Amino acid sequence: MAEKSVTVWTIDHRLGTFFGAETPRGLCALTIPVHSGRDFALLLDRRAPRAEPVTVAPEATESGRQLLAWLAGERTTLDAPLDLSRLSEFRVAVMLAVAAIPFGQTRTYGAIARLVGRPGAARAVGQVMHRNPVPLFVPCHRVLGSGGSLCGFGAGLPMKQALLEMEQGGRLL
Repeated sequence: MAEKSVTVWTIDHRLGTFFGAETPRGLCALTIPVHSGRDFALLLDRRAPRAEPVTVAPEATESGRQLLAWLAGERTTLDAPLDLSRLSEFRVAVMLAVAAIPFGQTRTYGAIARLVGRPGAARAVGQVMHRNPVPLFVPCHRVLGSGGSLCGFGAGLPMKQALLEMEQGGRLL
């Protein structure tokens, strides 16, 4: 179902700019600072095609408020409603399984594949995470390669490592 409008917001942080978008169902798109406004526009076009963007302050949205608090170290969970429409059943299952990984913990791609009933689909899980439209809210940085190896993160491995270290230390960015 195409949205008539989508609420968009930005957060300028010392790491860079976060771009987010919500439909009435929840957060549908988020880019983290290594991505540009152009990257966000392309993601938004895939997630809410033909929707008219309405810019608001991040505090006007549940996801924006939560991300601000997370970045300030005031919360460890990001559990705003998500709009995962337009995603396949498998992608939604993977996204929900990854969203359930607690702060400071990790899982492997293989473990997620087994959890969603597709034990041989570790690479497919990796592809879902590579295309994760709502990182941090679906914490793809908490998913590791077999044996716990650091691999695959759209924002780059240094950012993945930094996020994991931040969570392991119990302190936020």
